[in-house]
Amino acid sequence: MAAKRRGGKPPQDPISTQVGLPKSVLIYSLSWLPGQVDGIAVRMMAQVQELVERGVKVTLMVPSYDLPGQALSVSADKPKHTMMPGVELVLLDTMPMPVYEKNCCAAVTFKNLSTIISTIRRVKPELVHFTQCASIVMFATACIICDVPIIVSMHTDVTQIANRDGGFSARFGGRVGGMLRWVSIFCVNGGYLASSYLGARFFTVSLQARAILKDASVSDCCIFPEVWGPMVDRQTFCIDQPKDQVEETRQRLTFGLPDAYLMVCPGRVTAEKDIQFLVDSLKRAPKNVVLALIGSGSMAQELAKLHGKEHRLYCTGEFVGRQEVALALRAADCCVSASVMETVGFTAMEALSCGTPMLAANAQGFALHLSHGVNARLFAPADEKSFDEELATLMKTKHEGAWSKVALRQSMEHAALPECTDRALCAYVFAMNRPKRNLLQIAGTRFLQIGGACALFFSNMAIFALPVLLRRFGFSS
Repeated sequence: MAAKRRGGKPPQDPISTQVGLPKSVLIYSLSWLPGQVDGIAVRMMAQVQELVERGVKVTLMVPSYDLPGQALSVSADKPKHTMMPGVELVLLDTMPMPVYEKNCCAAVTFKNLSTIISTIRRVKPELVHFTQCASIVMFATACIICDVPIIVSMHTDVTQIANRDGGFSARFGGRVGGMLRWVSIFCVNGGYLASSYLGARFFTVSLQARAILKDASVSDCCIFPEVWGPMVDRQTFCIDQPKDQVEETRQRLTFGLPDAYLMVCPGRVTAEKDIQFLVDSLKRAPKNVVLALIGSGSMAQELAKLHGKEHRLYCTGEFVGRQEVALALRAADCCVSASVMETVGFTAMEALSCGTPMLAANAQGFALHLSHGVNARLFAPADEKSFDEELATLMKTKHEGAWSKVALRQSMEHAALPECTDRALCAYVFAMNRPKRNLLQIAGTRFLQIGGACALFFSNMAIFALPVLLRRFGFSS
């Protein structure tokens, strides 16, 4: 009998026995726990682990997250990367994300380009999986030079972040800041289009992410037709968690308040997630409602000043591991998010897998993957009255029928890791099956591709230098 695997299912056949699937993959992940915390890190860590369990050789590239003076989610004396058995880790030099300097990414440099090329030539992957990042042209250039297919997974709506977060180009004010924001969005979309011309294929996590590519004029033939969809580790995020630990977590998050109604919001504590909207809602909410912000981010330090029973706000700004997040969601009465820029909305999938209902803005990934009145209450984005009404309704809802913990968990059955990995592997095959050409066509095309890739790489470096030049000439605020 086959041995049981994570999630209680028999293991998949080793990848080497499945015809057409890659046996070796190089994965670049923009984020990785605990160095940089977001949904990309959660998804890619699960993806890597699942691939390894299926017998795929995975070489992992991530930014080093070594930036003097940069606020990270983990203290400088602690490891910034969770190691995975059987996975080779290659670190790339890091730079602040161009313009949006709250996050880090792989620096666009000749040194990193050389590291990528030498690693590809050494490990000989059949495919490079690149997560959406400002260094997309650098990786596309390396893959063109090494003649290795590349697939780009699309996770983030950069335009939404630019329009909603004042931290986007925060160092520049007035017309300069506005101009830089517009140029940044234009260059991001241009990077997607240019990379598609260089042979990149794309794999979207949601229909919203697919729309981003369409807005950038990327051809349908370059986009895998299926979406990756929601993904959740249903072994970690489950109903059956130690009762004593769940109770201890609840007591800590509610400050021991009797009859507390606990709203938990895990993830980055940043402006683009509309965290302030949730904090302000406490002033209008019933006096037994407590909000727990689980995670770190640019707003955490300021909001931590309100941490305590008096304000009914739990916010320490500390990095929290996945098991601790699962305990918090299991201990909560509901999971809450006011964000309108989620391409998927991992917190909702994780909460429902723990049997905890969701209170979320009726937008983007939440609107796509949640069912109002079935496993969630969805409020009009940024509408205080709508939020208050849906919260009141949820507080009165009995945990029975569709709202029972078992039913809520079952509503996320399609988001299990094995099914998501199956879709990812199909996308890999899609990228690997590039059109065959005769030798003359290959020679001509590769000459143009390599020349174009190098030209784009140089222009990419010049664009990334623009914010530095603006600050040097006194345009910073």
